[in-house]
Amino acid sequence: MEPESIFLSYVRYTFKRWAGFQQAIIEGMGGDYTDEKEIWLGNEVENYFKRYDKVHPDEIEDYLGSMIENEFDTYFEDGSLQQVSKNFCIAYPLSLTNPDAEIFQDMRNKPVIKLSANVKSSQDTSELTEQELNKQDALESTDQELNEQAVCENLEQLTVSENKDDDGWTMVKRKNKNK
Repeated sequence: MEPESIFLSYVRYTFKRWAGFQQAIIEGMGGDYTDEKEIWLGNEVENYFKRYDKVHPDEIEDYLGSMIENEFDTYFEDGSLQQVSKNFCIAYPLSLTNPDAEIFQDMRNKPVIKLSANVKSSQDTSELTEQELNKQDALESTDQELNEQAVCENLEQLTVSENKDDDGWTMVKRKNKNK
């Protein structure tokens, strides 16, 4: 069995640190074969990049989004899927030319702590050491900051139109980037 590529390791690392995706897994959205599906999903992302030249973020976003929706019955409206897709598009070419790039350093330096569903859902942390709790808090705050940043970027692109429909609803639309 050949060793895992740096890009595949990065994809799996990203999945483990993606708060929304991990919450879907904890909630059992992947069914009985969640772990296998997560491994398969990482392999499919890597294969997609190997198959096509110059993958654009919107392409991998559509591909990854449809797989997550089909296999995990989950979709993301918080901007995190777009951010993950952009990161993959940056990481893949770097993995081929510069495997020691800064983008991969976090992966090497910050191990992912996988929380069990019992600990996460019951908030029973009595068995965790103080050091583990500090690591857990740091990881959660980093993930929350990434998600908040993605949401803020999306909110900046939204505008409220003054056109109210007959039913009293106000339409919210994306700003045209050309303006």
